[in-house]
Amino acid sequence: MNLIATTLVIAALALGAAAPALAQEKISHGRFADVSLYRPKGEATSFVLFLSGDAGWTPALGAQAQALAEHGAAVAGIHTPNMLARIGKESGDCLLPDGDLENLSHFLQGYARLPAYFPPLLVGPGLGGTLAYAMLAQAPEDTFAGAISMGFCPELALKKPLCKGEGVHFTQRAGSAGLTLLPAPKLRAPWMALQDSEDKVCSPAAAQKFVAQVGGAELVLVPGVEHVGAPGPAALTPLLAAHQKLTKDLVVAPVAPDSGVADLPLVLVPSTVPSDTLAVLLSGDGGWAGIDKQLAAKLAAAGVPVVGLDSLRYFWSARTPDGLAQDLDRVMRSFAAQWKKSRVVLIGYSQGADVLPFAVNRLPATASGLLAHTVLIGPGEKASFEFRLANWMTPNTAGLPLMPELQRMAADRTLCIYGTDDRETLCPRVPTAFVTTVPMAGGHHFDGIYQKLTEQILQRTRSP
Repeated sequence: MNLIATTLVIAALALGAAAPALAQEKISHGRFADVSLYRPKGEATSFVLFLSGDAGWTPALGAQAQALAEHGAAVAGIHTPNMLARIGKESGDCLLPDGDLENLSHFLQGYARLPAYFPPLLVGPGLGGTLAYAMLAQAPEDTFAGAISMGFCPELALKKPLCKGEGVHFTQRAGSAGLTLLPAPKLRAPWMALQDSEDKVCSPAAAQKFVAQVGGAELVLVPGVEHVGAPGPAALTPLLAAHQKLTKDLVVAPVAPDSGVADLPLVLVPSTVPSDTLAVLLSGDGGWAGIDKQLAAKLAAAGVPVVGLDSLRYFWSARTPDGLAQDLDRVMRSFAAQWKKSRVVLIGYSQGADVLPFAVNRLPATASGLLAHTVLIGPGEKASFEFRLANWMTPNTAGLPLMPELQRMAADRTLCIYGTDDRETLCPRVPTAFVTTVPMAGGHHFDGIYQKLTEQILQRTRSP
């Protein structure tokens, strides 16, 4: 009841206007047509992917999206049946909509020039709410901030099944009637189900039993929740409260304000294993997730604590090679002192590898004295110092050429690690006088086998 009470008055005011909420813009991108974009009046503090029910994007859902926008969210209203129909026409035996939704999130947040990149919160009634749960279970960690399902049912009427990931499990219904989702033991982000105790479409008792079996999930009984959308104040109130609860802790990193680097989007992965070395890891353009997170964890477990720089957040606004060098100088000196380390290994993955040579060649003497090795993982041909929408869809052709910077480096202190199936990496074309190339099996993501990647880095950068 406390969750509902916190925003009752605000919700009533949000629905007070008689006119239906209108999206400020309709945007099409990739497999998504006519996405309704709602922007807050001030600076956005969260981003919502609002998945419609079976009826598509309705005025009632528009009113809810506008109410969320009035509470600081930028909201993308998605016609879920149309989206699933488009994705279902693609080749393949199963569906992976989580990647399409993440791509749409990056596109729209870049298009809207939000102040930072926010992991999207998935929201939806009926079909949209069920899909929101499934995407949370299917997606890699850190893809989504969480999910809110209104009127949850575990059944999904899909012509193709979802691709089974680590968390999404289901049983196939007879014929082509779709699938029935099964509870995931644990999700990678919070999930809240808003359910009407008098629901006539899905059994409230069955929904409660399902949610109870999902680790960390929460069910809130709410009168008036509908499977096509919740038009009344009583149903909107818990939606706003749930949104506030799941987005209030969206922070970049726990960096002390007196560290001298609190203005940077850093992720700290400390280690209790003694060593003289720390690593600074510049992530790929997808932000701190996937390979970056796993590599940092494995390095820390081996005694090399990691300071991660989230490239997506850092390059959300335009940067320069000199500016990056100055920022890395601050990071290296700050954490070498704080963690009592005498050596620093600079590591960059993908976009992080593209920009890192520019910074290394411009480091002040204070940082150059700490630098033991530079590790470039899967660099391309050009470097972008600002987030660009086009780089998500096509290879980067507008950045600064990387080869001249690599030709200023030394092979005995520079590694260029790449997957032999990666056709866009520059590593095998760099003269051996400037880098030590390390080919490994796999593509740009090394087929997810990060332990061997970690071992190569540790072996080749250890203290003499």
